[in-house]
Amino acid sequence: MRIRTCAGKRRDRGFTLIELIVVVIVLSVLAAIAYPIYTGYLEKSRTSEAVARLGAIMKAAKAYYQRFNQWPAAPGDDGFYADFTNTKHFSYSIDSGGGGTGSFALQANGLDVHGMSGITVTMTCPDALSEAFISVEGI
Repeated sequence: MRIRTCAGKRRDRGFTLIELIVVVIVLSVLAAIAYPIYTGYLEKSRTSEAVARLGAIMKAAKAYYQRFNQWPAAPGDDGFYADFTNTKHFSYSIDSGGGGTGSFALQANGLDVHGMSGITVTMTCPDALSEAFISVEGI
Protein backbone atom coordinates (compact mmCIF):
# COMPACT_ATOMS: atom_id res chain seq x y z
CA MET A 1 0.00 0.00 0.00
CA ARG A 2 1.43 3.38 -0.92
CA ILE A 3 0.70 6.40 1.21
CA ARG A 4 1.68 9.97 0.52
CA THR A 5 3.18 11.81 3.45
CA CYS A 6 2.95 15.53 4.11
CA ALA A 7 6.12 16.20 2.19
CA GLY A 8 4.69 14.46 -0.83
CA LYS A 9 7.02 11.47 -0.58
CA ARG A 10 5.64 8.00 -1.16
CA ARG A 11 6.20 5.47 1.59
CA ASP A 12 5.48 1.72 1.36
CA ARG A 13 3.72 0.05 4.29
CA GLY A 14 3.64 -3.71 4.89
CA PHE A 15 5.83 -6.60 5.92
CA THR A 16 8.97 -7.62 4.15
CA LEU A 17 9.67 -11.21 3.22
CA ILE A 18 12.42 -11.40 5.86
CA GLU A 19 10.01 -10.28 8.60
CA LEU A 20 7.48 -12.94 7.57
CA ILE A 21 10.15 -15.66 7.54
CA VAL A 22 11.30 -14.65 11.03
CA VAL A 23 7.73 -14.87 12.32
CA VAL A 24 7.27 -18.32 10.77
CA ILE A 25 10.55 -19.54 12.31
CA VAL A 26 9.60 -18.23 15.78
CA LEU A 27 6.17 -19.90 15.59
CA SER A 28 7.78 -23.18 14.46
CA VAL A 29 10.18 -23.16 17.41
CA LEU A 30 7.33 -22.48 19.84
CA ALA A 31 5.28 -25.33 18.34
CA ALA A 32 8.25 -27.71 18.54
CA ILE A 33 8.62 -26.93 22.24
CA ALA A 34 4.91 -27.04 23.08
CA TYR A 35 4.00 -30.32 21.35
CA PRO A 36 5.96 -32.71 23.63
CA ILE A 37 4.71 -30.88 26.70
CA TYR A 38 1.12 -31.17 25.48
CA THR A 39 1.38 -34.89 24.69
CA GLY A 40 2.89 -35.56 28.12
CA TYR A 41 -0.01 -33.69 29.69
CA LEU A 42 -2.49 -35.83 27.75
CA GLU A 43 -0.81 -39.09 28.88
CA LYS A 44 -0.95 -38.00 32.51
CA SER A 45 -4.59 -36.97 32.29
CA ARG A 46 -5.52 -40.27 30.64
CA THR A 47 -3.61 -42.13 33.34
CA SER A 48 -5.79 -40.47 35.98
CA GLU A 49 -8.71 -42.38 34.40
CA ALA A 50 -6.97 -45.65 35.32
CA VAL A 51 -6.13 -44.47 38.84
CA ALA A 52 -9.77 -43.57 39.50
CA ARG A 53 -11.05 -46.92 38.19
CA LEU A 54 -8.44 -48.89 40.16
CA GLY A 55 -9.42 -46.96 43.29
CA ALA A 56 -13.04 -48.00 42.86
CA ILE A 57 -12.05 -51.63 42.25
CA MET A 58 -9.76 -51.60 45.31
CA LYS A 59 -12.60 -50.25 47.44
CA ALA A 60 -14.81 -53.14 46.29
CA ALA A 61 -11.97 -55.61 46.95
CA LYS A 62 -11.59 -54.31 50.51
CA ALA A 63 -15.33 -54.71 51.05
CA TYR A 64 -15.02 -58.30 49.77
CA TYR A 65 -12.11 -58.89 52.16
CA GLN A 66 -14.18 -57.59 55.09
CA ARG A 67 -16.94 -60.04 54.25
CA PHE A 68 -14.98 -63.19 53.31
CA ASN A 69 -11.64 -62.61 55.10
CA GLN A 70 -9.69 -63.01 51.85
CA TRP A 71 -9.09 -61.08 48.65
CA PRO A 72 -11.23 -61.89 45.62
CA ALA A 73 -9.56 -64.42 43.31
CA ALA A 74 -11.20 -63.27 40.06
CA PRO A 75 -13.34 -60.39 38.80
CA GLY A 76 -16.46 -62.59 38.70
CA ASP A 77 -16.29 -63.92 42.28
CA ASP A 78 -19.64 -64.09 44.01
CA GLY A 79 -19.96 -61.01 46.24
CA PHE A 80 -17.23 -59.04 44.45
CA TYR A 81 -18.97 -56.14 42.77
CA ALA A 82 -16.38 -54.29 40.72
CA ASP A 83 -16.33 -53.03 37.16
CA PHE A 84 -13.46 -54.60 35.18
CA THR A 85 -14.73 -53.59 31.73
CA ASN A 86 -12.22 -51.88 29.48
CA THR A 87 -12.31 -48.13 29.23
CA LYS A 88 -11.24 -46.22 26.15
CA HIS A 89 -7.55 -46.28 27.11
CA PHE A 90 -7.06 -49.15 29.62
CA SER A 91 -7.90 -52.77 30.43
CA TYR A 92 -8.11 -53.83 34.10
CA SER A 93 -7.16 -57.02 35.93
CA ILE A 94 -6.16 -58.52 39.27
CA ASP A 95 -2.37 -58.61 39.21
CA SER A 96 -1.55 -60.68 42.32
CA GLY A 97 -2.76 -61.79 45.72
CA GLY A 98 -6.22 -62.89 44.64
CA GLY A 99 -7.77 -65.50 46.92
CA GLY A 100 -5.25 -64.94 49.70
CA THR A 101 -4.87 -62.75 52.77
CA GLY A 102 -1.53 -61.01 52.08
CA SER A 103 -0.98 -58.14 49.72
CA PHE A 104 -3.30 -57.49 46.80
CA ALA A 105 -2.51 -55.78 43.50
CA LEU A 106 -4.61 -54.50 40.62
CA GLN A 107 -3.30 -53.50 37.23
CA ALA A 108 -4.41 -51.29 34.36
CA ASN A 109 -2.68 -51.87 31.02
CA GLY A 110 -2.76 -49.20 28.34
CA LEU A 111 -4.54 -50.11 25.13
CA ASP A 112 -3.15 -49.22 21.72
CA VAL A 113 -5.22 -46.03 21.53
CA HIS A 114 -3.78 -42.52 21.42
CA GLY A 115 -0.29 -43.78 22.25
CA MET A 116 -1.24 -45.40 25.56
CA SER A 117 0.24 -48.85 24.80
CA GLY A 118 3.12 -49.65 27.11
CA ILE A 119 1.71 -47.65 30.03
CA THR A 120 0.94 -49.71 33.12
CA VAL A 121 -0.70 -48.47 36.30
CA THR A 122 -0.45 -50.76 39.33
CA MET A 123 -2.28 -50.30 42.64
CA THR A 124 -0.93 -52.41 45.50
CA CYS A 125 -2.41 -52.78 48.97
CA PRO A 126 -0.18 -54.52 51.57
CA ASP A 127 -3.22 -55.60 53.63
CA ALA A 128 -6.90 -54.83 53.95
CA LEU A 129 -6.36 -52.10 56.57
CA SER A 130 -3.64 -50.16 54.73
CA GLU A 131 -3.80 -47.51 52.06
CA ALA A 132 -2.97 -48.57 48.52
CA PHE A 133 0.18 -47.52 46.66
CA ILE A 134 0.11 -46.49 43.03
CA SER A 135 2.92 -46.92 40.52
CA VAL A 136 2.91 -45.83 36.89
CA GLU A 137 5.33 -47.21 34.31
CA GLY A 138 5.83 -46.24 30.71
CA ILE A 139 5.37 -42.47 30.90
